[in-house]
Amino acid sequence: MTSSEQPRKKSRKGSVATAVVLVLIVLASIYYYSINQPKAELTPNVTVTLYAGEINTNLYGFGYSATSITSPGPTLTFKVGDVVEVTLHNAGTFPHSFEINTQNTTKGQVLFNSEINPGVYIQSGQTGSIVFKVTEAGDFYYLCPVPGHAELGMWGPVKITS
Repeated sequence: MTSSEQPRKKSRKGSVATAVVLVLIVLASIYYYSINQPKAELTPNVTVTLYAGEINTNLYGFGYSATSITSPGPTLTFKVGDVVEVTLHNAGTFPHSFEINTQNTTKGQVLFNSEINPGVYIQSGQTGSIVFKVTEAGDFYYLCPVPGHAELGMWGPVKITS
């Protein structure tokens, strides 16, 4: 190997390493922007306003006003394809929230990404909202995902037609 060939080999290794680093930077950038892009905005064609609260110390529920809270709550009816906005006002003294579930307990599966701020509950006097698209027909339940609240009656039926 001549002395003029050695720098050329080092130069090629350097070029390959630079190219690999650049490809990794581009791939990392694509990944970063793909997970941090705002989600497509859904425009609701159905809006529901519910109030959550305690009926007494052993019974919790939902209603269409702060004075009409019942257990079970009122029936919600949707069609597959509906884009629904649910606004929940906490008229009670304890934290509450909302989700649509396959069961009337938190042991079921949350449907349609319908839980308002998962794991963060709406405090007394506060309001939360969620927008989701209904993608499946059937008979389901909405409930309060705060542990123990569904078991205290904080649920209602959801009927979805095709």
